[in-house]
Amino acid sequence: MQIRRKAAGLVAAVGLAAGTLLAAAPVQASGTAQAPGSAERAGGDRVQTAPPAPAGARAHAGVMATSPQISPAAERIRYVTSNTDYACSYGRLCTRVWDPVVGKWKIFDLYVCRTYSLSYWNGTGGYVNNQTTGTKAYYYNSSGGTIKTSTALDTSNSYNWTPVWKIKNC
Repeated sequence: MQIRRKAAGLVAAVGLAAGTLLAAAPVQASGTAQAPGSAERAGGDRVQTAPPAPAGARAHAGVMATSPQISPAAERIRYVTSNTDYACSYGRLCTRVWDPVVGKWKIFDLYVCRTYSLSYWNGTGGYVNNQTTGTKAYYYNSSGGTIKTSTALDTSNSYNWTPVWKIKNC
């Protein structure tokens, strides 16, 4: 009888731990295109087109690589292929960086006001600051100095992430 109770408790604990981990994991989904007119509208989604893959991206296929990461977790993480439109929902700072592991652009949607630490963000990417009008995002270097301030509704289709170590989206 006591062994059955211990086994039932163990099964319940494992189920609870697995459920907690699944609930805390960031969502990853494919990007979807929006109507072209929505890029102009304040308070709506803004659309940006992912550029071609970085020069030499395919040449590094055999080299060990690490996928770009962010901490704490972004509200949403998704991948888009080159020359594909993707939408940035209103109230978000959406950042795009090349992921050499999967050979696609990795989009991080930042919503909660935090300072996010970046890992393995190298080369040129882009961003869409689609937060409420006037909200500023700050990009910091390794010593904590501000290297870029982006005021909503600012966008860049070509931004060098290599010197950026942290982003504060508000």
